[in-house]
Amino acid sequence: MKALLTLVILISCSRAGAFVENVTHGYPNCMACHVSPTGGGLLTDYGRALSSELMSTIKTKDINGPFFGLVKNSPHIKWGGDMRVIQTRFENNQIKTGSLFVMQQNIEVAAYLNEFTAVATFGRKEGPKNRTVDIGEFISERHYLMYSPDPTTKVRVGKFRQSYGLNDPNHTRFVKRELGFGSYSENYQLEYFKVLESGEFLLSTSLGRIDLPKDPSERNIMGQWTKYIDGSGRLSANVLLGESSRVRRSLLGVNGILPLFSTHDFLRFDINYQVSKNLLSNNNEEKGIYGYLIWGHRFFDGLLPYVVYEHKQDDLEKGRLSMTNSPGLGIQFFPLSHFEIQLEHQYRIAQRAKDNPEHRSLLLMHVYY
Repeated sequence: MKALLTLVILISCSRAGAFVENVTHGYPNCMACHVSPTGGGLLTDYGRALSSELMSTIKTKDINGPFFGLVKNSPHIKWGGDMRVIQTRFENNQIKTGSLFVMQQNIEVAAYLNEFTAVATFGRKEGPKNRTVDIGEFISERHYLMYSPDPTTKVRVGKFRQSYGLNDPNHTRFVKRELGFGSYSENYQLEYFKVLESGEFLLSTSLGRIDLPKDPSERNIMGQWTKYIDGSGRLSANVLLGESSRVRRSLLGVNGILPLFSTHDFLRFDINYQVSKNLLSNNNEEKGIYGYLIWGHRFFDGLLPYVVYEHKQDDLEKGRLSMTNSPGLGIQFFPLSHFEIQLEHQYRIAQRAKDNPEHRSLLLMHVYY
């Protein structure tokens, strides 16, 4: 039951993320479609139009505006938001259960004044009933101030999720959950982002939850360099050095999105090597590998089935006993502009309990208005 509750809570807190496969259609960076330079969250006017023209099966124009055309953006104010509902299922030799609940519901607004942009979300804390602390209460998942001295440079400070690795909206992936970038990992950041001639550079430092006294979360510094590949792919390298009240760690990672046989096929990967030390004990350093690989094919606009494989080995000295493999299948469907349906099933085998494999499924319905 503990494993099930962990799965449900982690999935329930998933945030809106970038549809990163658009890289293979000639959009190697995220600023064309998102207010955030690293993707996810509030869309620009161009991003709203692209959602219909490139991502949706049925092309629409009348509902492309905020709240399906009920509100109009202006040069100084941009509106948006997200609502997600999920059905989860978990099964092993002892447990077979599932849950249906609202996982996210918010409004996001950006205000522009010359070189400055202020962004904030306003919403309710959602999740499984009876298992989510403070459910229904007000929450601002992110709020930040961004300075843009020129179109290629962004400096922002505030509360948001650190942009380590690929912006995958599924925060139960090993590289998100296990490495500390999953659900409710937003804290206060200072970030510098620069678009180069054939790539981009990102430097950020996590300041922790400075709004909470005696906050034990990690303070760190992170750098990421990205190379654009012929305008339809990207390769990135990351490094992070961090320390909390309990753990000191270093992270090295590589990730990428590449077209395969055509722009309809993509390969997405994110592989990371972590060295960590528990500061409260005399244990030796632990070295681990965390990663995923996704291959997908877009049959037509709006329909994208994919194969996924996740892997983690959280202590290399223990060999196969610390290894977990999780292959699976999924499909994303965007029937209309700003409406998404996703179905994914994984068959997960942990070597410590290889005689008790897990079946994990989710059905997600997402409206980004």
